[in-house]
Amino acid sequence: MSIRLLDRYVWRQLGELFTFGVGIFTLLLLVNHLFLVARLVLQQGAALSVALQLLIYRLPYFLAFSFPMAMLLASLLAIGRLSDGQEITAMRTSGISLARIAASVTAAGILVSAMTLAVNEDVVPYAEDRYQQVLITGLQARAASEQRDVLFREVQEGVESVYFVRSFRRDLQRMEGVVVNQFEGGALNRVIEAPVAQYVGGAWEFHDGIMYVFSGETTVVTQFSRLRVGLQRTPEQIALPQRDPSEMSIRELRQYITVLQRSGTSAARYIVQVHFKLAVPMSAALFALLAVPVGLRPHRSGTSIGLGLTILVLIGYYIISSVTITLGDNGRLHPIPAAWLPDVVLAAAGVALVRRADR
Repeated sequence: MSIRLLDRYVWRQLGELFTFGVGIFTLLLLVNHLFLVARLVLQQGAALSVALQLLIYRLPYFLAFSFPMAMLLASLLAIGRLSDGQEITAMRTSGISLARIAASVTAAGILVSAMTLAVNEDVVPYAEDRYQQVLITGLQARAASEQRDVLFREVQEGVESVYFVRSFRRDLQRMEGVVVNQFEGGALNRVIEAPVAQYVGGAWEFHDGIMYVFSGETTVVTQFSRLRVGLQRTPEQIALPQRDPSEMSIRELRQYITVLQRSGTSAARYIVQVHFKLAVPMSAALFALLAVPVGLRPHRSGTSIGLGLTILVLIGYYIISSVTITLGDNGRLHPIPAAWLPDVVLAAAGVALVRRADR
């Protein structure tokens, strides 16, 4: 069996099972979200069309989590199937090492990792924006009268504005401790700081603040007593639940980190999420590597056993992730190891088991 033929054969086995896994895990995640949507319909009187849109716009977010899980399931089932059929033995007898077989499976995992990262960066943020718009137009949200540390982003005519609000009072239509970072072409070119911003006559007015304009190496500082900004969000729209950092793109997270650091607020949670957004897609390749030696044991090609092993590995991975991410959010662990430690454990286990099985 030539190397290219080997890859095509293994990838064909993986492709069929990967599609099966994506369907299973996405459906499970959607069903879990369906209960939340049902409560919105029954308790707040949202239309069924609104509920359907919420499910559709949340689908990319679930797919980004389903891809690595499906890759693990597909790799376990494919290797188990090849092992039970003595095809792994035939490959190794013909001179193809287990490491070479693992490399083929891992290469497919790397492709899934890249696909997951692309969905996270290009599709999920847009879908989440649409998700929030549906909430705004279709639901009557009852937010708390005061919210702390509010973050949101707005784009107008090529200018990206990231807002950080220390305290927001919906009942008074007022923001306090406001910092606005404005970007053009990805570069920071303006910062506005104000102790108070009031919603007056359908527009936001900033009071007694300072504006910094960056032009090359020159910084122009201007103090103002009143400044109207082009923020289009109403107090009701700002009061809606904020997007979780896991639902943002890496670019958005980095912009928020810049704002938080400038305001003197801890950005650890967002720094952890930047690295976690890279670590989770990478887990697809590492799951594939780990599945090769685990799936070699006899009689593990059955779907139920493969699914059981997948669940056990996923539980272990996400338990470690939840612990390290929590420690990273609290500042007890540096953000980089907080995000990458679960992947390091996966990689170490995968390499060790492949080397052991290849002896």
